[in-house]
Amino acid sequence: MKTVTTVELSVFERITPLVSGYLEAYASTDPVVSKEYRFDKYTTSIKTPLDDIARDLIGRPSDVFAFSTYVWNIGLVRPLVKMVREARPDAHIMLGGPQVMHHGLRYLDPADEKLALCNGEGEITFTEYLRELTEPHPDITKVEGLSVYRDGELVNTGDRARIKDLDTIPSPFLSGLILPEYSISIIETNRGCPYHCGFCFWGAATNDRVYRFDEDRIRDELTWMSRNGTLFLYIADANWGMLARDVEFSEHIAALARENHLPNVVYFSAAKNKPHAVTKITGIFQEAGLVTSQPVSMQTLEPESLKIIRRDNIKLDAFASVQDDLRDRGLSSFIELIWPLPGETLETFKKGIGTLCEKDAHTIISYSHLLLNNTPIYHNRDKLGLITRSAGGGVAEAQIVIGTEQVSTDEFVEGMRYFYAVHAVHNTRSLRATGKYLTGKGIVTYPELFSAFVDHWRSLPADDPIVEYVERSIRDALYYDVGNYGLFIHTVLHEHRALFTRQLREFAQAQPWWSDETARGLFEIDLLNRPYVYSSTPLEVHDHPFEALKVVASEGRAYTVELDRAWHESLATAVRLDPAPPAGTVFTVDHKRLQYPYMAAQSLDHNANYCHGIIEKIENIVPFWRTA
Repeated sequence: MKTVTTVELSVFERITPLVSGYLEAYASTDPVVSKEYRFDKYTTSIKTPLDDIARDLIGRPSDVFAFSTYVWNIGLVRPLVKMVREARPDAHIMLGGPQVMHHGLRYLDPADEKLALCNGEGEITFTEYLRELTEPHPDITKVEGLSVYRDGELVNTGDRARIKDLDTIPSPFLSGLILPEYSISIIETNRGCPYHCGFCFWGAATNDRVYRFDEDRIRDELTWMSRNGTLFLYIADANWGMLARDVEFSEHIAALARENHLPNVVYFSAAKNKPHAVTKITGIFQEAGLVTSQPVSMQTLEPESLKIIRRDNIKLDAFASVQDDLRDRGLSSFIELIWPLPGETLETFKKGIGTLCEKDAHTIISYSHLLLNNTPIYHNRDKLGLITRSAGGGVAEAQIVIGTEQVSTDEFVEGMRYFYAVHAVHNTRSLRATGKYLTGKGIVTYPELFSAFVDHWRSLPADDPIVEYVERSIRDALYYDVGNYGLFIHTVLHEHRALFTRQLREFAQAQPWWSDETARGLFEIDLLNRPYVYSSTPLEVHDHPFEALKVVASEGRAYTVELDRAWHESLATAVRLDPAPPAGTVFTVDHKRLQYPYMAAQSLDHNANYCHGIIEKIENIVPFWRTA
């Protein structure tokens, strides 16, 4: 009997090897393959050293190795393939996944005829490939959906139709192929996406059609996960909430969580044009304690850019409706943007963020624009004038867009500085009340406020720790890893909190609006209201004299402050009151919320990831103002 080793190198540890499970489950339905092969799953984190992974794989008595590839792991897979080939010259090796499909020229070796690449869904293609290898004189060019070299020429064996009946793939969970030893489970209830967003592989690969797994199967899989240790459930569908049954599945997940106390957290990609279904689902998960924040994936607010990236069929009003409903439910939401997308300019990027701030967006995160293989933007990259750079680091093979026809590389850098200012000032609520007042009165706009803060950073010494962090992050493309954003929050709210307070004060005092008495008072409220990301960060001592309020005491995680009744109306929209409306002139500003202490026993990366997660749930850490 021959051995097949499926290899999954994931971002997270202890995550279910779903691809491996699907491949084995479908292969088990073929009498020849199930008789001739045994399957061995190898899964580990991309943080595992290359040599350790190579040693583990080479030590396996495998005849076939199948690697699942993505942009985040291909930098590991490519050297691993070479190392496995050197040690096991007779082994057959298959590459599959969105990073490599239709790119045989790039990822295959003309001298290696036992290295093949799968173009499209893998279950049927891989099974037929394995069956062909059992023949006395195998010819894998007979198998549809492959790329392979023969006599120095690349052979593409034709496209394979998508699997319409997904239930021909047995469940790897219910059939016992995935053991109950993972804390993160992935579930797929359908395949496909009706949208064709230019930056995304999902819709481009599936050509609109959405095919579904059976409802009873999905319920049974969810039950299995809840009863077998799943802490985190990731729903891998492109548009959760698009189908009516998604609401029913969500109710089932919530019921399981109440019964089994698992899962603890659910992650999903919300349906683009179904705001009412999405908010209903979020409410179901909220009541079960499974979500405390919800991403709203807007990507850009610029109409021309939305048209270019084929996202203009997704209504911005739908996103606004979701955000409004989440706010009414007391849930944090975070807006996801991508910078720079084709059609966006530096000015429209700034303006879009300003619009979101005017709508009281809780947290705004601007992700890198990764040029992914097999996407519409990838195929039109020259026409769109894209300029890219490597993310570096070796594990990923990401190409980051740093310029477009509308955005020069210098403007890209300025846009990144602008976002770091937004992250430091808006996402931490450092100037929340002040900014709302200034923009509401027409004194400044949000783009003017954040741009002025960038100018303030520019005036500081280059070795200022916060300025140096921003410039190094941009120079070395460290922003590619969202942990960099979390580490920045760690920097401004913990490690260099006092320094950032000084930067805020010096910035504010240098602005023309500092002559406004109300702006000065709201700035003082903002300083006291700025949250703490860790419960162990010492409470700041505000030794600079205040004008509108007076700190009369600080004890534990709370300040006691005096504030004249004339500020009550402003306070009602500036802070989180418990209860509302405000009464009296003495308030306790209680910063003891849902923070964790700084985890000294863990790595800085671990703490940074915590900070990134907690800032997306900002409502969990903003202080309560209570009448004393």
